[in-house]
Amino acid sequence: MIKTYVYIFFLFAISFALMPGGFAYVPSADKILQPFVKSCRGLKSATIQFETTIYEDTSAVEKVAETLFVNQGGQFRRERSFPEGINLLLQDKGKVFTMGIRADANNAGEQRLNTLFPIIFFHRSPVELLNDLNSLGVETCKVGIDRIGRKITFFIGKGPGDSPGSRLWIDRERNLPLRFVGVGMSGGETVILRVEYLDYRKTEQGFLFPGTIEYYRNDTLYAVSVLQNISLIDKLPEPLFGLPESASNIFPVTTLLNIKE
Repeated sequence: MIKTYVYIFFLFAISFALMPGGFAYVPSADKILQPFVKSCRGLKSATIQFETTIYEDTSAVEKVAETLFVNQGGQFRRERSFPEGINLLLQDKGKVFTMGIRADANNAGEQRLNTLFPIIFFHRSPVELLNDLNSLGVETCKVGIDRIGRKITFFIGKGPGDSPGSRLWIDRERNLPLRFVGVGMSGGETVILRVEYLDYRKTEQGFLFPGTIEYYRNDTLYAVSVLQNISLIDKLPEPLFGLPESASNIFPVTTLLNIKE
């Protein structure tokens, strides 16, 4: 009888240890991010070109050329070239503005989702990344395990059953960001914003970047950016991230919200 109990206990222990995703142990947020931070060490500045398709009512409306200029530390400039002119999104020293063609005060807050790219991929330390995530409404003291498709992931932030809040998913096997969800405002209404990082590609220097970025508003796709070219350099000039003297139609971009019940 004793041997039978020992045998059953042994099988239970082995089954528990082999559970998908290692549910017996979930590391802290800083330990989840450390491998990814290490893989990005050496990234300083970049010029990145995308082809972006903008959707409306699930139909493709138009394709535009999009260029990102990024300096380590959160400096960011996005240019979208429309037939009638350029739309700019600028971030420097924690302040973010959208301006130029098609800039709109009603949906300015949604543009915060685009500033995730320099925050996530061009950080200087896990602590800096955690602080930036916290400023975006991520409760970095909360972690868990989830799935995206067939991939087992860690997530940092509120769990799927919690009230709406910001959350970042990291691929458990490859240590790469896969998804971010945040809560924003548009025209005075609360919207759930989501970005998916897909089809990672390796640069000549060995860094991995998403080849496709999808943006969703309340689970409806509204933009897809496909990587065309990336140039890694030491540093971009500071004036590139300042407000142009001739800028017009300028609106501040609000932070993502962390709504609590």
